[in-house]
Amino acid sequence: MIRMSSTDELMFSDLLQKTIDAEFDDTFPENGSYVSQTRRGKEYWYYRGFETNPMGGDGKQYLKYVGPKGVLETDKRVEAFSRVRSGYRERRNIATKLRQSGLPAPITLEGRVIQALSKAGLFRLRCVLVGSVAFQTYAGLLGVKLPGMSMRTDDVDFAQYFGISQHIDDRTDDIEMALKSVDSSFTSIMYPGERTLAASFRNQFGFKVDILTPNRGSRDYESSLAKMPALGNNVGAFVLRFLDYLIHEPVTSLLLHDAGVAVTVPAPERFAVHKLLVSTDRPTTQVGKIARDRRQASDLIQALDMTGRLHNIGLAWIDACDRGPSWRERLRVAALRLEPSTRSQLSRAVMEACKLERLNPLKYLFDIDDGKGGSDETLSVSPFRP
Repeated sequence: MIRMSSTDELMFSDLLQKTIDAEFDDTFPENGSYVSQTRRGKEYWYYRGFETNPMGGDGKQYLKYVGPKGVLETDKRVEAFSRVRSGYRERRNIATKLRQSGLPAPITLEGRVIQALSKAGLFRLRCVLVGSVAFQTYAGLLGVKLPGMSMRTDDVDFAQYFGISQHIDDRTDDIEMALKSVDSSFTSIMYPGERTLAASFRNQFGFKVDILTPNRGSRDYESSLAKMPALGNNVGAFVLRFLDYLIHEPVTSLLLHDAGVAVTVPAPERFAVHKLLVSTDRPTTQVGKIARDRRQASDLIQALDMTGRLHNIGLAWIDACDRGPSWRERLRVAALRLEPSTRSQLSRAVMEACKLERLNPLKYLFDIDDGKGGSDETLSVSPFRP
């Protein structure tokens, strides 16, 4: 793992901003205006626009959700509200240079799928790209060249909070139609026992797109799909534990497909801690996935240490530990299964974070000298209880 050059870091940052500007302006034309509206006691930005009128003049008025009020990046764009056009050719040239420098890029199908769903409005409606495709985007965000061995899967996962999907007064374009615009063989997959909702879409080669939502209650909720109104009439989501932790306070990064696609992804430190959590929750038959979980967590811990942000992983660790004894036990076991050098980095991260927060580290540290070592697969945890 090596640091990116300062030139590449600047190019990545510049391309990210240019991509955000271009996508924002394409979504919200200058003939409309921004308005602040209150929903359930919170303020949000909405765009008031007008449909195209073939007879001339303004057509029917509509409202489109923009985002929560008070988010600096969104507030600045709303205040500026001028068409800032970053030329496609310029952005594509920058993206090409970044790919040539060694930064990871998605395979063509991954990139086209995510680009189509971005245009359909998934990120605008606060969906978060999770999984190994999100992991690709951390290299440019952190300024390091991450190892490429743990970046490839055969699916793309998006997550959205159930409450957001229920209460946003807007919806995406038809997801299945957006996917068919990429590959006509994409079709929805009905969940067993579910006649009206689909949370998965698959093409003829087995490439899948899954919709997920956090489980913050009983594990019984995981036996059925949750209806996600903001994503369409017939779209549901698989209900998963730990996911609310992962997608809390996500960040914006860049997928190096075509001229760049701005994506919303989990904060890298939360991604790392989440991977440690799920590595203890998978069945032992999923050896490959467990190994990838640990590899991605280890890579991000090392990257955060290399870039002077080790305390971030410590703060994320503390947040997870504070969610209860079941979480703490899972994290302890996951930490003991890491390589000794990575465990040492993680221990320093927790110590730094505890010092910053003035917390007693004994509650959050794990015993790395218990004689079992990091590779002992006999370590176990009790069944998860949320």
